Amino acid sequence: MDIHHETLVFEREFDAPPSRLFAAYIDTSVREQWSTPSPTAEVKIDSSDVRTGGHETGRCGGKGDLRWTLKVIYHCVTPDRQITFTEELWDGKQVLTVALITFDLKSIGDNKTALTLTDQITSFVGADAVGGHREGYTQALANLEQHVTVDA
Repeated sequence: MDIHHETLVFEREFDAPPSRLFAAYIDTSVREQWSTPSPTAEVKIDSSDVRTGGHETGRCGGKGDLRWTLKVIYHCVTPDRQITFTEELWDGKQVLTVALITFDLKSIGDNKTALTLTDQITSFVGADAVGGHREGYTQALANLEQHVTVDA
C-alpha cells in the first residue's frame, strides 16, 4: 500500500455573497454540475443531508462509468459560513482516499466572498490520487465561480 498525505489549500474570491455559494453547495443538482471536473467526467449525488451530523453518498467517474463511491459525513455546517466534512472514496471494497475538507466562506464586502477550501487528504494508492483532488477542486472552483457570477 502506497500511503501519501498532503494538504491542499485553495483561495478564491467570488463576486457573489456567501449565501449564494452556500446555496450552490446545498442544492445537489447544482453541485453535481459545478463539481464535475471535466466534460468527460460525471458526479452523481445519491443522498444528501448537509447539516452538522448529516451524511451523503454519491458516485463519480467517467460519463456512464461511475465506478467510485463517495461516503461523506458532515462534521460542522454553519449556513453561509462553513462546511466541514470527511470524504471517503471507494473502489468496490477498497478505500482509495480519506479527506478532511473545509469550505470557509467570508464576506469581503458587498456581494463578495473569500473562499478558502482546505483539503487534508490521505491516499492509500499513491500521490496520483492527491493530484486528482488538486485538479478536481481547481476545475470545480472555476465552475463554481462561473455558476455564481453568471446566474447573479
